[in-house]
Amino acid sequence: MHQLSMTNTTIQKILSNLTEAVFQNQEVLDELESRCVLHVDGHPRKDTESEFPGLKGYSNEYLYKALECPTDQYCFPRCAYGLDTTLVRTKSIYWNKIASPFLKRIVNYTGSPSNALTMFYPKKGFIGWHHNGNAAGYNFLMTYSLDGDGYFKYYNQHTDEFTVLQDVPGWNFRFGYYPDIRYEKDNVFWHTAYTERPRLTIGWVVKHREIWKSLLEECTDLENLPFDLDSMGPRSDAKN
Repeated sequence: MHQLSMTNTTIQKILSNLTEAVFQNQEVLDELESRCVLHVDGHPRKDTESEFPGLKGYSNEYLYKALECPTDQYCFPRCAYGLDTTLVRTKSIYWNKIASPFLKRIVNYTGSPSNALTMFYPKKGFIGWHHNGNAAGYNFLMTYSLDGDGYFKYYNQHTDEFTVLQDVPGWNFRFGYYPDIRYEKDNVFWHTAYTERPRLTIGWVVKHREIWKSLLEECTDLENLPFDLDSMGPRSDAKN
């Protein structure tokens, strides 16, 4: 996963309007926070923060326990604290009504990529370790942080290394690739996120590299990238 600055003024304006609707309206912000529920294995829970008692879903210790389980059990996060919605899946009607007009504007402008996630995190909100191996594709994430106290963390299981992409205040733009669990089971992209204060992430997944590249070109300056975009994607020995 890589991090760049958003340079597209049209998308910046849409995101700025969303920020104003959520983070500059204390009544809306309070209501969103009050509706957030801790979910474990798809059910509201108050007695534990994850399926592993005593372990927080965003901790390194939780990940190591998850790695002992069948990989396909963690395609989706099994624990999270926040509110999620997309244009096609509504888990919170209140949050969906606020977010969907802005999501539709982004879709109309960029050419209808797949909106995979629109997550509002309350104070100390998180999404547990998972890898999206069942939703393979090229991704880009737009994350708003009030003061930079949240982060996106990912894990390289070949080197046992963790990488933290610390939020900066305002909108953060990140992009990468989710390997397909069917063909790259040992190469799936384990990741998590956490925040101390309210935070918002909008995630998109695109199947085709060229469409994804064109979207990136619309959003940011790619001239000085320290790597080749064409190097991102399935391993050369992975089945397509």
